[in-house]
Amino acid sequence: MKTYLLLLCSVCVLSACSLDRSGLAGMPGGELSASPALACPGDTVVIRWDTQRPHHPSFCRFPNGNTPALQSCSSSRDCPIGGSACLDNYCNLCSAISNAAERRSECAAPSNQGCQPDLSARIAVTPAPTPPLAGGEDIAEHRGELTFVVQENSDIAFRSEVADPEGNRAGHPEWLGRIDLNARVEVVDPELLRTAANAYECRGSASWPSSRLEMMFPDASPRLRVLRVRNPNRFTVVGSIDGNPLRLEPGATQALGLLPQGLLQAQPAPEYLSTLPPVQCSPAFISGSYPNAPLELTLGCVAPE
Repeated sequence: MKTYLLLLCSVCVLSACSLDRSGLAGMPGGELSASPALACPGDTVVIRWDTQRPHHPSFCRFPNGNTPALQSCSSSRDCPIGGSACLDNYCNLCSAISNAAERRSECAAPSNQGCQPDLSARIAVTPAPTPPLAGGEDIAEHRGELTFVVQENSDIAFRSEVADPEGNRAGHPEWLGRIDLNARVEVVDPELLRTAANAYECRGSASWPSSRLEMMFPDASPRLRVLRVRNPNRFTVVGSIDGNPLRLEPGATQALGLLPQGLLQAQPAPEYLSTLPPVQCSPAFISGSYPNAPLELTLGCVAPE
């Protein structure tokens, strides 16, 4: 069946036709990521995908790991066919298949695992990167990765069709479906401003819970730095960032140059809190509240090493 699907795709390319996907049902599951998700111009981004489709022996063109019958083993000496290896306690000869694509998708390794159904997929990056994304067409592997160099905000789209009528032999009905996955890379050029809320909470006592910079700037490029922090409030804020003490007067800015990692904790200065109406915060009684202490963090990129 997989050979048929590849031939069908080739005919479509030669005849300039395209598969009408409008009637194909979307299938759940699948993962697509692009890392770093928060990047600097010139960063290499790694696209990873996994359709998470089930494995079954009937999906394999070369059954039993390319051996006559499924055979358990404790070492390669237990495997009678020359060149076969003991892989996860089963003899396996997928290495003898010369076609790399067939070896990966049509032969189970370990031999008892089974293969995944036919896949025809492609990955597009918008806007198109320079140099162009290599290997984004005619993808047959259910799991893999590609790379490209990012210069601006980019959207990554994974579009695929999965079909295997022979899946009936695995107890699956004949089906045709699509897997559509999307990811995005945000490029910091030249700077990015985000605000840490530092919100007041009564947790048995007055508190301004800390936040992790990794959560504020998830999957950030190693070239990114927290360049500075600014206090936009009309009162002084005290606290710390990644172990470094902070004290910012109203409207003041402090230069940092730190990696976007570690804890940020900030709250109104005690001398300011003493000027406010009384607040009661205990496990038994709550009355009034203190103000939040938001801070503005500015990220920027440093030159590659």
